[in-house]
Amino acid sequence: MLVKFIKEIEEIPTPDFQVQQIINIASNPDSSIKDLEKAISMDASLSLKVLKLVNSAYYGLPRKITKISEAVMILGFKTVRNLALSIFTYSSLNKGASNVDKKKLWQHFMSTAIISEVVSKIIGYPEQEEAFMAGLLHDIGKIVLDIAFPKYITSLVEKSKSNKVCFYTLEKKLGEETHGELGAFLIEQWKLPELFQIVSLYHDEPENNDQEAFDTILYIVHLANYFSNLMYNGYSGSYCEPTLSAKTFKVLGIKPSDLIDISIKIRNALAKAKALLEGGEENES
Repeated sequence: MLVKFIKEIEEIPTPDFQVQQIINIASNPDSSIKDLEKAISMDASLSLKVLKLVNSAYYGLPRKITKISEAVMILGFKTVRNLALSIFTYSSLNKGASNVDKKKLWQHFMSTAIISEVVSKIIGYPEQEEAFMAGLLHDIGKIVLDIAFPKYITSLVEKSKSNKVCFYTLEKKLGEETHGELGAFLIEQWKLPELFQIVSLYHDEPENNDQEAFDTILYIVHLANYFSNLMYNGYSGSYCEPTLSAKTFKVLGIKPSDLIDISIKIRNALAKAKALLEGGEENES
């Protein structure tokens, strides 16, 4: 029923021509650095924000990057694409009308993206940029709820907080589409690859996914979401004790004893990611 309503709501975020062009160029192996530089440079504000994030401590570059072409050359097409999409997602989140803390929700999005990238490196998963993007978009359905159904998501978050019940569990009890289903719908509308839809649909209960080809990236984000909820409890709007699927260890080839070392690497990465966690905005404090 919720999907039926959001189809008629104009405020639901859709990447504008420029952002869509950036995604398309970055995904095309025949594109050149000049193509991507031109697409980003069409918007001066976007260019400045991308450069700010490129020069953040998270990437640890030895010198300051002043040109988009340099950023693309050093970090790669998909990393720059991810930064542009992050900026768009951040601005979309702030269009919501609910009482949900937008800064905390954003930090959940971005911390999950960063942790997904860290886990990818640890297990040797080659598509680290895709893991970052999958982590960023895993809870994108909450933006839909925030914009289209602000009272509904506010109620869910309040009930989760007062009863210490998972946000996802409350959604299922109500029988409406979950934020995962809404996110998958939005990602499909954005014409992004199916893997991002799968992650949105099943990141809370990955065992329900029957497409084994997507298991690795799904369980990477599932683990990242677990760590993010553990470290920033309540930031996602879910105040329950996070749980980790036992299948995670088999799929990712790790042991429970590895989680301590993984958590140390995650904390180190997050400590360098202040600018990313702030959405590329200036810190006013």
